[in-house]
Amino acid sequence: MGSSVQRKPDSSPEERDPLAPIRFERRRSERCPVIGTLESVRSDGLAPPIVIQLRLLDESSGGLAAVSDAPLAPGARLRIRTCPVTGVWRDGVVIRCVPNGAGYRVALAYERRRAA
Repeated sequence: MGSSVQRKPDSSPEERDPLAPIRFERRRSERCPVIGTLESVRSDGLAPPIVIQLRLLDESSGGLAAVSDAPLAPGARLRIRTCPVTGVWRDGVVIRCVPNGAGYRVALAYERRRAA
């Protein structure tokens, strides 16, 4: 199993619909649409540590949105393999999980790294 991520090209201002409503974002960092899959492992000790595949929708420096085949409870802690080449793992917390036609849409916030 591996992880693969490919960023979607951003649309230019000329390609955006000028009549579309203005989006008001509360996020501190911009979301980037992405295509790919990630491996994650439940790491909170409340359930067995199984590998969970996530299909990415978008990502920012603060977290990601993805689709999972199984529901993930809000508050569940995951370790996410964000780069298959370097093997970098990040810790995150499930913020929201709602059913959609392709499984469950999951919002995950990355945990901030602490200084040693």
